[in-house]
Amino acid sequence: MKYILGIDVGTSNVKAVLFDEHGNEASVASRESKTINSKGNKVEQDMDAVWERVKYCIQMVVQSGVAAKEDIAGVGVTGQGEGCWLIDKEGNSVQNAILWCDGRAVNEVGAITKENPKVGKMYHKTTGTPPLLGNQMILLKWMKENRKDILDKADKLVFCKDWIRFKLTGEIKTEITDSLTSLINVQTGEIAIDLMEAMNIAEYRGYLPDPVRSDDVVGTVLDSFADEVGLRRGLPVIAGALDTSATAVGLGAIHEKDVCVILGTTCASEIVMKKEDCDFGAENSRYEKHPLGDLYVELQPTLNGTPNIDWLLENVANTKDFNEIDKMIDSVPVGCGGVVYHPYISVAGERAPFYHPYARASFFGISQATTRETLVRAVYEGITLSIRDCLMNVDKSGTIFLAGGGAKSPVWAQMIADAIGMKVMIPAGKELGAKGVALMVGVSQGLYKDYEEAVEKACTFTRVYEPNKKNTKKYDILYELYKNIRMHNDEFWNYRHQMNKDMRAIDEEDQI
Repeated sequence: MKYILGIDVGTSNVKAVLFDEHGNEASVASRESKTINSKGNKVEQDMDAVWERVKYCIQMVVQSGVAAKEDIAGVGVTGQGEGCWLIDKEGNSVQNAILWCDGRAVNEVGAITKENPKVGKMYHKTTGTPPLLGNQMILLKWMKENRKDILDKADKLVFCKDWIRFKLTGEIKTEITDSLTSLINVQTGEIAIDLMEAMNIAEYRGYLPDPVRSDDVVGTVLDSFADEVGLRRGLPVIAGALDTSATAVGLGAIHEKDVCVILGTTCASEIVMKKEDCDFGAENSRYEKHPLGDLYVELQPTLNGTPNIDWLLENVANTKDFNEIDKMIDSVPVGCGGVVYHPYISVAGERAPFYHPYARASFFGISQATTRETLVRAVYEGITLSIRDCLMNVDKSGTIFLAGGGAKSPVWAQMIADAIGMKVMIPAGKELGAKGVALMVGVSQGLYKDYEEAVEKACTFTRVYEPNKKNTKKYDILYELYKNIRMHNDEFWNYRHQMNKDMRAIDEEDQI
């Protein structure tokens, strides 16, 4: 039996997973990954601390005794996308990584969406992604404008998984799924130098490695690291992929029109498409590269997924037992009697299916009759309707592959099937991102002849949820209220932001 090592460097947790040829998780190690949240909307991580956690997880699975080192075929890395991960010429981190969910670059986004919309449109059409907080191109601009002295100490700007792969192999590379989030011209597949010139950051072109294919072998594990953790020397390492793209492969979504929803820190909704069917630059569109061939994904990755649940558990629910949470949800009818929750809880606002840096979460319709159980269900329904918001144009005759921590809840899975009106399938196993890159390793090393065989052998499903048509009709009505409140809140979010600025100014006057 051959095994494959998949590494998933998430925002909240890092994991190393040893898979067998049939896609079974033979050994899993996980460690919590801490974020650094400073005043305002800044979110960072210590790059070296992230690597140490990954290293620990690799040691744990390799030394678990499940597989002999000669039986491990290769390594693949996936991880959180976007952000700003800077490395100097000696291979050291230059500063804390600025994460994808960071909100500091509001002025830079505003400069090319409002003050210079021609560049904003160029950005969207060129890269397939609108200018958003957390985009690497945007953060490179922010670094030049605000931390040029630190930026100039760097030599390369990479993504999270590239940093981990560099520590594994000593090779600095990046690949197409991460790069296409904001750096690549979707038509040529090359770094968008014309866009960099328009944004006045072309002098940093040399910081950006040219991207390679996701399943390309880009190096081997360093001998020193192999000896330290018990891997064999010369173990091949592939380029890997952005977590959302890798998860699509791990779910078996390798065909046109397949749909994935990942219930994680970000609730990412993906529709697999051919390039010729993508409308790059269309309003509210966002496209990224699928790891396979000419496939792309229409991606709507909200900023606001399970952090809403974390907030709910800390501040509203009187339990952290998810079985009890499911019972609370089930005790309340669809629609919560008109209580609606909008799940924009991130300090960076929202980015999908709309962009608003000052969007905030809120309840609507609370009365004396509102119970704790009502609020719990309303939060889950709010996240679910946000997913529906992201899948407005989906072909509902298809199937949703549902992944992420939230997919463990049968009540939530059924809610998603009902609210969107589509069949939902739950995959076997939990580590779908790591599994996706493991399958890429398997294809690259000949364990599978192609991706069709890889999915056939390694992707199975444990549960299927058919939509309840009666409930779907109710959610159709509820969604109209949800959407209309969201659209009308736009001006109030701006007012709230200005109000807070004015109040801070009054406090500052008192201090003078």
